[in-house]
Amino acid sequence: MMTDLLKAVLTGIVFSCYYFPFEFVSLPGINTKMMLAVIGAALFVMQWLKEDTLRLNRTFLVVSVWAALFSLSSFLSVVINNTTDYTYVSFIVGLWVWIAGAYSVMFLIRNVHGSISIQWVFRYMAYVCAIQSILAILIDNMPLLQEWVDGLILQNVEYLHRVDRLYGIGASFDTAGIRFSCAMLGLGYLIVHEISNKRKIWYWSLFLIIGIVGNIVSRTTTVGLVISIVYMALSNFSLNGQITRSRVKFIGCGIVLTGLLVGGGYYLYNYSPVFGNYLRYGFEGFFNWFENGEWTTNSTDRLQRMVVFPDNLKTWLIGDGWFLNPDDSNGFYKYVDIGYLNFIFYCGTIGVAIFISLFVHSTYLLCQKGREDTFFFLLLLLLQLIVWIKISTNIFPVYAMLLLLDSYESSEDSVRPTEKTPYGT
Repeated sequence: MMTDLLKAVLTGIVFSCYYFPFEFVSLPGINTKMMLAVIGAALFVMQWLKEDTLRLNRTFLVVSVWAALFSLSSFLSVVINNTTDYTYVSFIVGLWVWIAGAYSVMFLIRNVHGSISIQWVFRYMAYVCAIQSILAILIDNMPLLQEWVDGLILQNVEYLHRVDRLYGIGASFDTAGIRFSCAMLGLGYLIVHEISNKRKIWYWSLFLIIGIVGNIVSRTTTVGLVISIVYMALSNFSLNGQITRSRVKFIGCGIVLTGLLVGGGYYLYNYSPVFGNYLRYGFEGFFNWFENGEWTTNSTDRLQRMVVFPDNLKTWLIGDGWFLNPDDSNGFYKYVDIGYLNFIFYCGTIGVAIFISLFVHSTYLLCQKGREDTFFFLLLLLLQLIVWIKISTNIFPVYAMLLLLDSYESSEDSVRPTEKTPYGT
């Protein structure tokens, strides 16, 4: 039992190193995602020598074609505009690093638990995000822990401290927020498909932790919070479905748990200045709405001031070849921090269309493998499209893990004939 727990903890640590990659202070330039990619590539070659991996190759060949086209559009924009910004020219390489890293993570999960499924992916994603959220609070309130993390992990702590933002290990800003959002949508999936009320309550507890604490780390988490609730409301969890004793019991326990958490938060908000500041930052929009009748945040106000459109046809079509600001190494071109506009100024609407097509086609492949989960995958795509309104970070790491499920399940079927679908537990 203890051995199994240690294996699961180790798997969670590896999952976090992939999902929230970071560099060690003593080893700059090489992050944990790259390390896992090297291991994953070696494991893939070993499996390729043992068995047929044609399905894996076909799946990622299509994805790689779209990634290569996006890299090509970025390269042409840089060349035609005679710039030196190669931010996305090597995107195809980055994509394969994510895939190889995901391969090593999935290999480990399969060997620890005997099977690999969409449920295991979302469980580890939820555990990791919940722990990262709590860790961010602890780092902010425990100087010794903060000193240890800052001395071990290479992150832009000087800037993080200056702007007074919470951070975990590799988890900060909007990058953390969008991955917390994916975890929340994944928890919605687990709650909908879980039979055991005990597990449902546990998943709901994780949902509340990430939804509240995760928002304090990054308010982008709100996107996942809302989309996950929509998914649960419109799926099997919907109250329009059959009312059973088990469902009523879960809803009742969920309401009680949520009420206790809200009550505790209300108490801390009024009697703990630190926690009060956390809540006011994490839910600034809701506080402004309640107090002023208008849903606004500092981020949304800042984004509105950044809306700058191209003023010529060439930029609209192929961009200016700049993603980063050539006059400010810490800023974006035109001082715009809006994902869609960043891409348009870099490689034009042609490049943006190709980049969106990559995720649309990846979603299509997932829907083909799990037709019963089509609605869920469409919401995952919607999450990505919404987040690009604020930042250019993508969620391909999630797609990489989900797209790999089919290849692992093919090996599993020979051992576990009762597990027929790539999305079963």
